[in-house]
Amino acid sequence: MRPLEIIADLKSDRIKDIIVDGDFGADGDDQFALGYALCAPDKVRVIAVTAAPYNDNSSETVESGRQEAQDIVDVAGYNVKYGVHAGSPDYITRKGEAVNGDGVEVIAKAVRESDGMVYIVSTGCITNVTSALLLYPDIADKLCCVWLGLDGLDSVSNTGEYNYHNDIEGGKLLFEHAKNLVLVEAGRTVAPYRRTDGEICEQYSESPLARHLAKRFCAISWAQGLWDLCGESVFIIPDACEFRAAPRPVFDEKGEILYLDESRTMVAVNKNDHARIAADAMKRINGHK
Repeated sequence: MRPLEIIADLKSDRIKDIIVDGDFGADGDDQFALGYALCAPDKVRVIAVTAAPYNDNSSETVESGRQEAQDIVDVAGYNVKYGVHAGSPDYITRKGEAVNGDGVEVIAKAVRESDGMVYIVSTGCITNVTSALLLYPDIADKLCCVWLGLDGLDSVSNTGEYNYHNDIEGGKLLFEHAKNLVLVEAGRTVAPYRRTDGEICEQYSESPLARHLAKRFCAISWAQGLWDLCGESVFIIPDACEFRAAPRPVFDEKGEILYLDESRTMVAVNKNDHARIAADAMKRINGHK
């Protein structure tokens, strides 16, 4: 789809089939983003969940992330059609090639068996998605990736942004191989979603799912915010996001943006209404039965 067609689809009332791809456990935000998606059946159908690697012990983190995600799905009482899976156990940056895993295989299977466009929202490093596109290029036409990554398209340096930093080569290759792409610029959108443990416990307490998410957030000592709501929000409350057609970045050898290619476009989001999105997530998760 062309960028304007993607924007129109995101804003439409059509219920989208989505795969939730996140680094569950890297912080407390991916868990809330998954919970948010599960609590929005009027907007999306979560058809698969894949755990992305993070930090150096990536083979361990994808399995622990899978369990984190499975626990949330179980508490929510949700039936995920293609299940919850561990993704790539290493990075493209380190391997020099696509890294397969159960989650990568499931992405390809879900897209191939779909009658229409499948969205994958990735709020961690993009290894799973890029690996799927490299290993199974036939899925590119029917897969639209929404990625929370990079500081911004006009940033001097992006290699420090967490989701991109974990697998820089995977990030660079995404912009080459994804035919349908929405970039939610992390450095432009996430800051207002910072939360303390006390705020989380106060705001999320009215349902078993809310209490589970709050407990896990507080158990992760480095958890600081609900950044990843920015990814799911493009489906659930799109009128709180500012979409635009944008040129794709081309990177230098170090992974910094060299220039923007006006001949290849994508959708970009660099601003959203954080108060509306946070309030909507809180309402849906607290009201979940």
